Amino acid sequence: MVQVATDEAEGAQALFCYIADILGVQKTKVQYKPYLTGRRTASDFFAENSKIVNEAFSKGAVKTGKSKDQIIKYIKGDEGWFISSLKISQYIIENIANISSKFKKIQQPGWQNLLYRHGDDEIMGVMSLLFKSANMQYAKANGTKAFGDINKWTPADIYFASPKAKKTFKDLSVDKETKKNNLTFSELNESIGDMITSGDLLPLSLKKANKNVIVKKVNFSRKNEEKLLADTVCTGVQKWEPMKGAFATSGKKFMLKPYSGGRDIYVTLTSGKSKGRLQFRHTPASNGKPSKGFKTVLSYVGSSALGGQVVGIPILTDIIKQVDPTLGSKLQSVFNNTYIKFESAMKDYNEKGGGNERYNSDSKELKNKFNDDVGALSALTIMNPFRIEIQKFFKNKSKTRDNVVRAIFAYTASRTVNSAPFVIAKD
Repeated sequence: MVQVATDEAEGAQALFCYIADILGVQKTKVQYKPYLTGRRTASDFFAENSKIVNEAFSKGAVKTGKSKDQIIKYIKGDEGWFISSLKISQYIIENIANISSKFKKIQQPGWQNLLYRHGDDEIMGVMSLLFKSANMQYAKANGTKAFGDINKWTPADIYFASPKAKKTFKDLSVDKETKKNNLTFSELNESIGDMITSGDLLPLSLKKANKNVIVKKVNFSRKNEEKLLADTVCTGVQKWEPMKGAFATSGKKFMLKPYSGGRDIYVTLTSGKSKGRLQFRHTPASNGKPSKGFKTVLSYVGSSALGGQVVGIPILTDIIKQVDPTLGSKLQSVFNNTYIKFESAMKDYNEKGGGNERYNSDSKELKNKFNDDVGALSALTIMNPFRIEIQKFFKNKSKTRDNVVRAIFAYTASRTVNSAPFVIAKD
């Protein structure tokens, strides 16, 4: 399996959307068909559209964090992302007028008044500056930042932006109040919404589409978002088997007995008409050493793409504390106390149980053994106790249980009251 290179994959999406823009709706349908049906290859596609691709970069219509050659090389080597890029760009060019009637103009061939951006300074870089200012303003007013990272404000991977949008946000970024960190999320988000409505900006979150593509508008209507949150409820805790096993340190020897069982925890939910779950997962090691990494990941049944994630115990427990301070504090305490035990166990495993040798080995088998062992240590020391608290709280129906899930869902899916409007394309 080819490892996903995020910058190359998302840069390709920007390029393919530009190609569809230049071709227009009808020609895109005709030209894409032999590629989507497997009769022609990615190499054929880039050869057929070499002039458009070259002009996309030479004229500055497409700017990405990776070069044209890097993107082409990656897509030629990953058929899944090639097909996904085709599907999404075709779907968007066919349906973009449903997002705003002002976008209908780009459905005609050769309309070249949008800039397609991923990882650039002019659009995404400016958006990052604006986000930082608003996040600092929120912290000044509320004592804590609204978001741990920009992806929870907007998960947009690429932007379609007109020269008007480019100037509007550049001007806002150099405004004296913005520089003083007095820009509010309400002002920033309203500006983005206005630019979307006028057809000058499209923040697009792209997920790999293995099946049929769907496009959804997020945070365009607070009323609709609140209705979705109200329709998001917890349905319980997925059945699990605790990790079984034991470990001990005796003198210069570390012993890890045979182990079996689960490590991750899954809380199930329904949101609107979709079924999903929240996965709680400790990432036990980084560069062969103990790690406090922790992710809470949202996923949906039937979708190949993740719905978002919360990174770190501090942010997760802060979100929970907004609804249930007791649960948030309890989970934070359990993790902090058990992590001390895990850190000690992994140190002994590395130094006295052969962990360092396995991690640094050229053998894939030994590296896998290292990953399995530290995963078991994580489960035995951290996740088993953590699971007890999760099970205790989420097993019985209650309004508080639903509200905790709603709070986590809103943050992971970038649907909070401070999140920006964006469009998501996925399967």
